[in-house]
Amino acid sequence: MVENAEKKGERYFQAGKVLWVVKSGDVLHSKVLGTYPYYVRVNLLTGENLCTCPLGGDCKHVHAVLKAYQSGMYFDGGSSLAPVNPEALAWEFLREVPELAVEVALKELFNALGRDESGSETAMLFLRTLELVRKSGRVEFLHPLEEALEEFSRVFEDYPLIEKLERELESLKLTPKKAL
Repeated sequence: MVENAEKKGERYFQAGKVLWVVKSGDVLHSKVLGTYPYYVRVNLLTGENLCTCPLGGDCKHVHAVLKAYQSGMYFDGGSSLAPVNPEALAWEFLREVPELAVEVALKELFNALGRDESGSETAMLFLRTLELVRKSGRVEFLHPLEEALEEFSRVFEDYPLIEKLERELESLKLTPKKAL
């Protein structure tokens, strides 16, 4: 029996694959991690939806976003920026809660490690995550970063930014940390 999009969406939501949801008027904008990161838009009034996955909409990613919304896991963004660049708006909200921002950044980073063929996106996500961890000051985020950097170094052993990332991580380990 083939599992339907609604059930798969529920599983995606439960697995934490919905990175963020921004509600602008009656429209939801979101980013969901699948094989690749996919962007989703859902009109709550009409039910019309769009997803950048191969199905184009009416998929597990759309249902995961709807489940996140129904669970109250969204940012209410009345800004005119939402339809143009909802991700920028989501990061404005996320930076208000550094620990949540780090969790989202780590999810993106690990997703990129599994699919980024050039290393470019992964390197940028590392830099973003390092900065967010620095701002949060939380010790528990160092271990996953070390694991990710080890994997990145293994896959992209000749990548010029690895040494810089290693130095940044070492520097981060030496800064004062906040206790849980």
